[in-house]
Amino acid sequence: MESAMSPKDILVHVDTTQAGRHRLQLAANLAKRFDAYLTGIFVVSPPDMQPPPEVGAAAVALASFIAIVEGEAENAEAEFGKTLDREGVRGEWHTDRGIAELMVAIRAEAADLVVLGQYDPERPGGIVAPEDVVLSCGRPVLLVPYAGKFETVGENVLVAWKRTKEAARALHDALPLMVPNRSLALLTVVKKGKSAEGPVTDVVAHLARHGIEAKHELDPTEDLDPADAILSRAADLATDMIVMGAYGHSRLREMIVGGTTRDILDHMTVPVLMSH
Repeated sequence: MESAMSPKDILVHVDTTQAGRHRLQLAANLAKRFDAYLTGIFVVSPPDMQPPPEVGAAAVALASFIAIVEGEAENAEAEFGKTLDREGVRGEWHTDRGIAELMVAIRAEAADLVVLGQYDPERPGGIVAPEDVVLSCGRPVLLVPYAGKFETVGENVLVAWKRTKEAARALHDALPLMVPNRSLALLTVVKKGKSAEGPVTDVVAHLARHGIEAKHELDPTEDLDPADAILSRAADLATDMIVMGAYGHSRLREMIVGGTTRDILDHMTVPVLMSH
């Protein structure tokens, strides 16, 4: 039986790419696992937010562009409906119009978990700045890489641990997704010659009371930056989910994120749960 903390409302951003279909399947698998309600969202940007047409008459080109996006929305909705039927999951669909990051953040107000895709530089559009959602929505966000297929998370978890409120929030937001009696590593990356910020025995004991056996590791590094050290260790451990706090703030709509957060967002190889 799942914990009372289990997510009961999951929001997933859907598009028509192969990565989008894989992301939808992961979200549906989670909804099925937790008997959760799955909400799908596709965001159509209004005309004044579209890139200017490069060829042909402006009005015709813009109308054609919008028609393509509207068609993608219909295809995404159809795929969402098929997935719900196939997996026996309850849910609903929304085609919203506006800035994608803002519309997802608004819908996230009624969600326990948000599932987004990593930004793919080969396919501009959609969620261009997922960090905007992470830092503004106040909900845990599971970011799924655009490369690869991920059907489960929570069986083999790596937590990027440091004594900050962001890391503590992320750890506790991730608890419902962690499978008891499976592997969990708390990884603290420190510069060589420096010690960690304090013992984590209380955190390990706390996780044990949740039925999760955790081991704490120190990774003294000189050559690797923290993001590379985290991703390297995740590969060594065959991790299926990285958990970490997101560091940064918004100022005059310019998003400023910490270097490690930015590097993980750019180079993630497995799903990453972030909280801010």
